[in-house]
Amino acid sequence: MMFSLRKPLLYTYAVLAHTELASSFLSSRIRANSSPAEIPCIEFTQAQTPTALRAETGAQALLLPPGILGPPEPLKGLKVGGRLDAFRALQYKDETEKVQFTIERVSRSPDIFRLGNFVTESECAQIQSDAEEIGMKVAETVTKDDRSSRKHCSVAWLSSNNNNGQEKADAISDLVSSTVNIFLSKDVLSHPSAGVEDLQVLKYGAGGEFVHHHDGEPRILTVIYYINGIGGTWFPLAHTNDNENKGIDGREPLNKEQALDLVKGLEPGKDGLLVKGIGSYDAADQEQNEHIACVNRGDAIAFYNYKDDGSAQLDWTALHCGLPTTDEEGTKWIANHWYRVNALADM
Repeated sequence: MMFSLRKPLLYTYAVLAHTELASSFLSSRIRANSSPAEIPCIEFTQAQTPTALRAETGAQALLLPPGILGPPEPLKGLKVGGRLDAFRALQYKDETEKVQFTIERVSRSPDIFRLGNFVTESECAQIQSDAEEIGMKVAETVTKDDRSSRKHCSVAWLSSNNNNGQEKADAISDLVSSTVNIFLSKDVLSHPSAGVEDLQVLKYGAGGEFVHHHDGEPRILTVIYYINGIGGTWFPLAHTNDNENKGIDGREPLNKEQALDLVKGLEPGKDGLLVKGIGSYDAADQEQNEHIACVNRGDAIAFYNYKDDGSAQLDWTALHCGLPTTDEEGTKWIANHWYRVNALADM
């Protein structure tokens, strides 16, 4: 199930605060919709304004203006290691709860941001409890009956839409509303084929892993929530400084085969970006090593899956994996939100 990002339903918003870069984002909320296949797909073409996105009929060249599929300002101009202070304002009927969090860029290519204290303790508990309540099944991939790519893992899907009239807004739809206001461009938010998938909740046992993969089209943005603070997400081709070279030794992968070839011989913690969780790092890890980003319970990472250069091509530096969990770490709980523009699948 996927939901549109256009019609306002929630009362949640997020605000960035910075001494020089201050931006507030009104809530862009979600609307229940039919299956993704039934959401109309349109073509992209160069419009009158540099960042506009509009539909065209007839046979025309497909052109996508740059600056649409990546992070909007002020995130776009943030250097690796740079941080912004932000808060989520969770609006209930009679009160507002302010949730303070930080946004830090931890990779230049792909664009990856660490969100510190993004998910509250109660939201983490609710997501885990709801997943267990509806029942978790053996996790597969998009390839039917594929249970070898993801091991020792169970999955549950929770609705990303909140239209049940609860007095207290649902934790999942709150997270969606806060995310889209910061990480998606106005063009994506207003696009008729843009939406968010249901929340995928994953429980990994000891030895649980997910091999190298790309989240694929038409998913433009992935957000991983670390529900119990166990990490182990590795982006082997991530570029963790601000110089212009991309890929490995200046070689940028153009497809999965090239990306997997570049991964050979690379090591987590020494190459790319390793997201490490509690129990698997010491306090000095992130300060001393640009290839490590540390997360705790309630932290998240957000990363972009497409190049933002107007080519509408997948960014294969976003290749990543879930490393095997250890006996010491125990059970790992994470959750994924995928934001997509279905029209990209036709390009």
